[in-house]
Amino acid sequence: MPLIDSLHKDNFTRIICWKTEESDEELLDFLQLSPYRIMKYLTLTPKQAKEYLGLRACLKVLNLDLEIYYDSKGKPYLPATNQISITHSYNMVCVGLSEFNIGIDIEKNRPSKIFNIKEKFIREQDEAIWIPKENESEYLHVIWGIKEGLYKLNGGNIWNFLHHYRVEPFELVEKATIKCWISDETQSRKYFAHYTKVEDYFLVWVLDYE
Repeated sequence: MPLIDSLHKDNFTRIICWKTEESDEELLDFLQLSPYRIMKYLTLTPKQAKEYLGLRACLKVLNLDLEIYYDSKGKPYLPATNQISITHSYNMVCVGLSEFNIGIDIEKNRPSKIFNIKEKFIREQDEAIWIPKENESEYLHVIWGIKEGLYKLNGGNIWNFLHHYRVEPFELVEKATIKCWISDETQSRKYFAHYTKVEDYFLVWVLDYE
């Protein structure tokens, strides 16, 4: 059972990941899905099916025998009071559950890719100035994850990562608080982000405490 548990846990928020290294048959045996969920599983592509089983495995560990619903913008929600966010990369599936609005993102450490898309999300007159060159790849992965988390918090609004999402200077300290913002032409709102390394991945979560 490749569960990576307690990546973050406090009185309000819990984040866990599942590394889907098992076969589908092994996961199905572990999960004992209902007929409805089996039918849903059978409609998915192999990649989607594996992600779905990983998600259900995370929910089982969290003792959540609930369906995940999605609003018109694709944001997941539960038929309960807790907020949920879901992310996956390669064979890693993560779920964040919180009393607060939460957005999580996990990204595999791929320096060449993150440098290729740098101009799409790093502000030249802001973040590019304070990112240290010796750790640039790590900073880029964390900032990308924060902006993905902000995007999820914002309900999937198609805003520009350069102009609407901003990250304040921070040190590469796992689980430390990082301040970040969503801004438009009329207002700005502050959020709080954290990150940790999970094997060769960067996991980021952003919380809205208001």
